[in-house]
Amino acid sequence: MSFSKLLESDLKKISEVFPKLNAIWNAQFKIWLLRGDLDICDNAGDYWGTYQITILIPKGYPHCVPLVREDSAKIPREDYRHISKDGDCCLDIDHRLLHMSKKGISIVDFIKQKVYPYFANQLYYDKHNHFAGEEYAHHFEGIKQFYRESLNLVNHDSIVSTLEFLLSGKKAERNIICPCRSKKKLKYCHLESIEFLFALGKERLLVDLDLFKKNSNDF
Repeated sequence: MSFSKLLESDLKKISEVFPKLNAIWNAQFKIWLLRGDLDICDNAGDYWGTYQITILIPKGYPHCVPLVREDSAKIPREDYRHISKDGDCCLDIDHRLLHMSKKGISIVDFIKQKVYPYFANQLYYDKHNHFAGEEYAHHFEGIKQFYRESLNLVNHDSIVSTLEFLLSGKKAERNIICPCRSKKKLKYCHLESIEFLFALGKERLLVDLDLFKKNSNDF
C-alpha cells in the first residue's frame, strides 16, 4: 500500500475511534494534522477531563514519530510535567519512540499507546501530585536512566564500549563476548539490549556515544 493510501486509511480509523479529532491538510507544509478534543476516561469509563491537542504527522509516515502539542494550556509548562514551554509533549523516552517508528506505526495505535496514556497520567498528576508508573528524568539524566533501567547497561565504560561496538559494523553473533566487557557470551548477557540499540540506527547511536563521552564524570 502506498504512503498516501495507508495514511488515508488510518485517518479514516481515527474518525471512528477518536471522533473529536479532525484530520486537516496543511497545504503550506504539505503535512497532515489531527486537531481537536481528546476525552479522557478511567478504566471504569468515568470521565476525567478533556484536552485540546494537535498531532502533526511527519512526511515519513509510518516510519516517523508524530509530534503532539497540548493546545488547551491546562498542563503547567514545566519540565517536571514533561511538556515544553510551547506545549510540545514528551510522551516517552526518545529511544522507545524511535524504535517504534523504525518498525512502522499506526497513528491509531500511537494515540492509544502513547498519547492517551500521557494525558491520562497528566490528570492523575493533578489529582495525586505525582505520576503513575514509570517516569524518566530529563535530558541526559533520562538517557542515562534508560540505559541503566531498561537496557541493563549500568556504568559508563560498558555503555561506551557497547556503543562503539555497534558503530564499528561488527556482527553481533550470539556466541561472541558481550561488548559490555562482562566476559560473558552475548547470548547470556546483553543480546536483547544490543538488538534494541542496533534497530535505532547509527545516527541515534552516534548522538548517545557523544553524550556519554562528554558526561563521563556524571557516573
